Amino acid sequence: MMDDFRPRLSAVTALGFMLLVAGGSFWMLQKSSETNENAATRLKTTEPDYTIDKFRYTSTGERGRPEYQVEGERLIHYPDQDHITVQQLRVTAFSPRRPPMKIRSDSAKINSDRTELHLYDNVILQRPSADNAGELVATSDYMLILTEQDIVKTDRLVEAKEGRTVLRGTGMTADSSKQTLALHSQVSARYMAPEQVKR
Repeated sequence: MMDDFRPRLSAVTALGFMLLVAGGSFWMLQKSSETNENAATRLKTTEPDYTIDKFRYTSTGERGRPEYQVEGERLIHYPDQDHITVQQLRVTAFSPRRPPMKIRSDSAKINSDRTELHLYDNVILQRPSADNAGELVATSDYMLILTEQDIVKTDRLVEAKEGRTVLRGTGMTADSSKQTLALHSQVSARYMAPEQVKR
């Protein structure tokens, strides 16, 4: 009876050992896979894949004419969402019939297809004088450039100066192709005397 039991016990022990090894191997493989995935994800989301200092990028139209130019002190690309951050951004939007409109900011974030430029901190939009309109300078802490529409807009507080007139309001839309600028709400105007303008 005991002799019959020993082979069965050995077989059960061997089977148990094999299951333990298989289970342990599967657990180690799973943990290893999770660790590799987590490391890859962490590396992908926290580390940029390239940086460019003092760059200049020009977008041209069908006839080779420049449509807009983007410059900055430092460009950093993050592969997780394929977005770009820029320090000291400067953008020039060209028009065939009018002087170029310029905009700059301390920092910016550009989306993956480069159609949206989010500008932050000390944002200054400059429309040079043309035709009967004088130079216009608008400032805010945030503006959004829609490159395919030639539109600059914001929902924040804006101050716009043209000649001796100072406008303040919340929300703005500026059209580069039409050289127009509109404030949306809570708009106030102030006229500066010549001696104030000189200051």
